[in-house]
Amino acid sequence: MAAPLLAQDAPPAESGTTIHATVNEVALDLVVRDKKGRLVKNLKPGDVEIYEDGVRQEIRSLRLVGGGEAPVPPEQPSGEAQTDPARPLAMPLHSLNLMCIVFHNLDSGTRKWAVAAAQDFVKTEMRPGTWVGVFNLDSRLTPLQAFTMNRNEVLRAASNAFNGARVDFTRAGEAVLNSTPDVNYIVGFVSPGGKGGGFQDQSTTGSVSMTAITGADVDNGPGANAQRGDMVLQREQFGEIEGARQMDQIKLLIRQLGTFPGHKTVLLLSPGFTTNGEPDQFQAMLNKANLADLSFYAFDANGLNETSTAQASSMAMQHVAALSQQQQVETTMKAGNTGMGSSGVVAELARQDNYLHDAVRTSDSQSALRALAEGTGGFLVANTNDLRKPFQQIADDADTHYEADYHPASAKYDGHFRKIEVKLPRADWKVESRNGYFAIPDFGGAAPLQPFEMAGLMTLNARPLPHAFDLRTAAFQFRPGSASSQAAVVFELPGSVLTATPQPARKSHRLHASVLAVVKDASGNIVDKFGQDFPYEVPDDRLAGIQAAPIDYTHAFNLPAGHYTVESVVFDREGKRASSSTVDLDSPQQKGIGLSSVMMVARVDPLTADADANDPFLLQGRDVVPMLDGSLKASAKPLVYFVVYPDKSSQEAPKIRAEFFVGGEELEVKDAELPAPDSFGAIPMTINAVARPGKCEIRITARQGFQSAVGSVTYTVADR
Repeated sequence: MAAPLLAQDAPPAESGTTIHATVNEVALDLVVRDKKGRLVKNLKPGDVEIYEDGVRQEIRSLRLVGGGEAPVPPEQPSGEAQTDPARPLAMPLHSLNLMCIVFHNLDSGTRKWAVAAAQDFVKTEMRPGTWVGVFNLDSRLTPLQAFTMNRNEVLRAASNAFNGARVDFTRAGEAVLNSTPDVNYIVGFVSPGGKGGGFQDQSTTGSVSMTAITGADVDNGPGANAQRGDMVLQREQFGEIEGARQMDQIKLLIRQLGTFPGHKTVLLLSPGFTTNGEPDQFQAMLNKANLADLSFYAFDANGLNETSTAQASSMAMQHVAALSQQQQVETTMKAGNTGMGSSGVVAELARQDNYLHDAVRTSDSQSALRALAEGTGGFLVANTNDLRKPFQQIADDADTHYEADYHPASAKYDGHFRKIEVKLPRADWKVESRNGYFAIPDFGGAAPLQPFEMAGLMTLNARPLPHAFDLRTAAFQFRPGSASSQAAVVFELPGSVLTATPQPARKSHRLHASVLAVVKDASGNIVDKFGQDFPYEVPDDRLAGIQAAPIDYTHAFNLPAGHYTVESVVFDREGKRASSSTVDLDSPQQKGIGLSSVMMVARVDPLTADADANDPFLLQGRDVVPMLDGSLKASAKPLVYFVVYPDKSSQEAPKIRAEFFVGGEELEVKDAELPAPDSFGAIPMTINAVARPGKCEIRITARQGFQSAVGSVTYTVADR
């Protein structure tokens, strides 16, 4: 049932070939930063100490790898041939590189630019091995796309970051930023006759500067100006509150992204942010960012905008200068005893220092972005729409690292976690590297371990092993040979044990299973690994049928002759449960005619894909599913499956003999000729078995000339 119900693309089919290599070299990536988050690029081999499980390792080489440099294998030791095929492969431990694209406080005027910039970065600079996540930051940090290496998923998340109709506040915001506050004041003058005089002018100066906003379609009437002026006053009065709020946003981002492992590169696409004006608090925020291993690269989302922060700052400074001039006039008038005074003028002049502080602190919204970026090892990109060079520099910075090669002290690869510790000469430097690895060999450049596989290895290392639900595992032998043979592991669990999470809107239920199995030789070293993730979405009307039947997974691989142990674990991801099992497997040497394991058949399913030469359960265009429970009902009609492999060097026709036993006594013997082998050189067979109450056995003997091979299977039939 797995194929039609999979909710995501299945990985490529197994090739059937297993490469066995003992890995005795580790290539560890290191990223070293100083206390300000800047990359350290002058390390020497003697500056670094590497410990594995508390044992110091001998570093063979240490070199700085630039972001634009293609990965190269470590140099061969002197005296070794450059093409030595017997040299073990290196285990690369790349530093975890997380790229976080964060949209911050964007309005409808800056969103389009920010989304386009994010998409350009993903298209041009998203490099292999980089995990990218997309977030929106306002009052909370909202994930728009979980970390992924899939370029299309990131592009789609960026495109859909801002959905739904919104009111366009862009022009209104610019009007407030570039206007001056309302002032209710007295205009005084000296008459030609020396008499004091004057008149009260109920003026508003919340008008919009048309030079700063070219073509702004904003009402400049007295009512609109007064309203805007009031808004400016509110902005000034609550400026520190707004600065504190925006600092809280950045602190929230640092706190939540800091929980992720590895170094985090943050692309902060923002129109700028203000601070509360407290340098100590801002520095404390930078310290937390560096401690969380975050580097900010800030992008002013205004790009090339007609209303720049410099214009806003200039206008605010002009207002402060005007107040100074007005104060001088007022002082002169008072000296001549002709000024009339005004509480409005006094209040406005009293706020002169506040205006100056606000003009410097809040009008230049790029300053805080620049300080945040440069204080964490990044930089600010502003007043430009050409982002090619900044993007390339960010990608290069994220990829720049040291590569250290060393031989691990232990040569045993048994699946246990080996802890790595790196020590540097300076306490204020910080190193980012893998904190360890699972000791498994490199199977011919296989993909890195997936999270569920890591969880599986940790589970198999735990004691006691979990057993939250029924899980059956069996190992079978196929294609026996003189040097190696094919083996197949079958996992079976009742469909009812997987937790089904309802999805009412989709009229379906979600089930999710993950399987991990490792094969160990007699010395405890891992020689093969199988991991697979199986998410299902089952329509409501099919759920009962799925739960009533067992769920099976199979994995076939090749093994040299010897004794092996298969350790496996299955996760019920929705129910957060796990069960494990351990079975023994023998791969004996065999010459001449070959015979697979003999097994009971649970069912025969139609194929859902093209025939695979490496599928040992293929029978006449159908897929045989073995029965792992040897207990049968009295009404059962048992079927037995096995495969005969004729010796190609023999001219004799192969034959089989089937012997049936009940309670240890022979009940029946049958001899039969065999059909011609299929295109894969195999003769798959099914025969009916005896169904008598008690313990039953069927023994199969394959003969070809003077050669023979024997296999058997036992089962129990109930009395009624």
